[in-house]
Amino acid sequence: MAPLLVLFILLTGCSPKPKITETTLSKIQNPRLISELSQAICHQYPNQFKAVHHVALTLLGKTYVLNGYLTVNRREKQLHLIAQNDMGGTLFEIHTKGGKTRIQSKTKFLKTSWLEKSVVKDLEILYLPPPLSSPELYRGQDNMLLLSKNQEGICKEYFFKGKPSQQNSDPQRNNYTLMGYKRLKKNKEIYTIGYVYDEKNTKNYPSFITIEDQSLNYQLKINSQYFLPSQKHQRQKIKRHIAHRKKERRP
Repeated sequence: MAPLLVLFILLTGCSPKPKITETTLSKIQNPRLISELSQAICHQYPNQFKAVHHVALTLLGKTYVLNGYLTVNRREKQLHLIAQNDMGGTLFEIHTKGGKTRIQSKTKFLKTSWLEKSVVKDLEILYLPPPLSSPELYRGQDNMLLLSKNQEGICKEYFFKGKPSQQNSDPQRNNYTLMGYKRLKKNKEIYTIGYVYDEKNTKNYPSFITIEDQSLNYQLKINSQYFLPSQKHQRQKIKRHIAHRKKERRP
């Protein structure tokens, strides 16, 4: 197949906004690497963890600042999110397990139906993504890889940034980090995610995530303040963090 001309997401430095440039991609025939990258999308995070996020939601021209307390059990396909405002009041709560979703919204501007189409979808894409079936792999400039799957008129694309291997010119899965994701419909972007990693983050989880949904017209900027694999002493840290924030807000 001739090289494809596409829009390629490149994240540079600590900028939360993806820089878009054009580049020519050449197809790679490497079934092992394709399988490993596809699995890496599904296993980017531990099977169980808790996280505290500071979030800026921009919707209909207004920006809302939220704090998200997230619990994930990937084996059980379970997500639990409590979203609070800066004063500590709960705005909404989302609980999903095994494909069933329960949402409680305590604010008029974030309706249950909208949360299900937006935030629930975002959480599932970020933390419970299914493996891609028979995707295609392309190589771009600056040691970038694109994993692509076109199905039912929707094209899903995952972008990986690589580091040069000193021992083998053959691309190795461990040398690549997931940097972005987008969905296209009729060659038009309808949904994008960009990841930024802290250089000191040895676990290689993104410290900053930007989500833009062009169809629903909203943007999320997620700053990961705490990321804790599920262990007893780490559960206590999140509880103490929540209690400390509530105490700070008391008059």
